[in-house]
Parts: sequence; C-alpha cells; structure tokens
Amino acid sequence: MLENKTCDFCDTKAAVEIDKTLLCAKHYFKLPEEPVEVTPKPKKPPPNHWSVLLREIRADAGLTQRVLSRKTRISQRTIADYENTLEPRQLSIYKVERLLSALGYELDAVLVKKNV
Repeated sequence: MLENKTCDFCDTKAAVEIDKTLLCAKHYFKLPEEPVEVTPKPKKPPPNHWSVLLREIRADAGLTQRVLSRKTRISQRTIADYENTLEPRQLSIYKVERLLSALGYELDAVLVKKNV
C-alpha cells in the first residue's frame, strides 16, 4: 500500500501506482467503465411522412396491426416496422400496395419532371 495516497477513482487507500494512476485493490482488477456517449434521438418525421400516413389510415379504418396482418398476409412485425416513425423500414412497394388495398385505397404514381 502506498502511504497517505487515495485511489484516483474512489476515496479508498491506494494499493498500487500504474502509469501514474493510483489504484485501490478494487480498481486494480476492474477499472470503472468509460462514460458512454449518448446519441441524440432522431427528429420526428413530418406529419405527411409515409409511416405516419400508413398508421393514420389503418387507425381510421378501425383495424389493429394484427387484423390488418391477417387480411393482407403480411406479418404484424413488418406492418409495425413500416409504421415506426423513428427508424422506418425500407418499403416494399408491393407490400404497401397490398396494405393500402386492404384499407380501401389505391396506390398511384405521378411523374414529376424536375427543372434542371
């Protein structure tokens, strides 16, 4: 034990010095964990985002994800992933077409020319 010296991580008496760091017996065997960087939460999508629209259309039809899943033979998990606003899943246009059809909607495509 080092005389009159305390551990750099707590108030316990230091037992050893390694690389100019004073350590007690506890911290000699296990150093405290490094602080974890917190990533900011993603921003909410705009209210006209496809995941929000799909959820609203399903809710307006009065269907749960499970019932819609049975009607379309698409897993409930896939429907939940499509409706997830924080980390939306990549769309399969064919599955979305099936979902919208079961909810009484049609999927149309519109060609938009960009001015370059």
